[in-house]
Amino acid sequence: MTEPAPQCWLLDDVTVEQSPVAGRGLFAAAPIPQGTAVSRLGGRLCSTAELHTLLDGPDYVDSITVDDDSHLLLAPGNRNRYGNHSCEPNLWWTDAYTLSARRDIAAGEELTNDYSTSTADPQFLLRCHCESYRCRQMVTGDDWRIPQLQRAYAGHWPPYLQRLIDAL
Repeated sequence: MTEPAPQCWLLDDVTVEQSPVAGRGLFAAAPIPQGTAVSRLGGRLCSTAELHTLLDGPDYVDSITVDDDSHLLLAPGNRNRYGNHSCEPNLWWTDAYTLSARRDIAAGEELTNDYSTSTADPQFLLRCHCESYRCRQMVTGDDWRIPQLQRAYAGHWPPYLQRLIDAL
């Protein structure tokens, strides 16, 4: 397992604006070509037990699953935390911590990723409001098991989830 950087990184051409998806979101301030690295997540690793304790606490927590009992807690105070979910995202994983443009992205477009590609926690549940014609309405920590998603994101799953998919 690769260790994360201590801090997050975000492409300079990304701004935080009001989002029609949820609260605030990340937006392209200029066109972003397909394949461009847009966001690298950083922070510290923690166990599932610690993550659940933090999630039950008063503070907002952003995390992704990294391994069976390992989760990345995003460094606090970063703009990456404003990345919203979409069932038809324009970003996808290109390594354990990097989200890149899935297709060419126009200036002004909200940058989104599919949260189901970030977790294998069966307790994760999100009511989706993405308005995509592919909207699943509910996003769960078990969505990585959906064959259509496995095909849609083939080669663009974080390593841990790819290992789970390969083991099916």
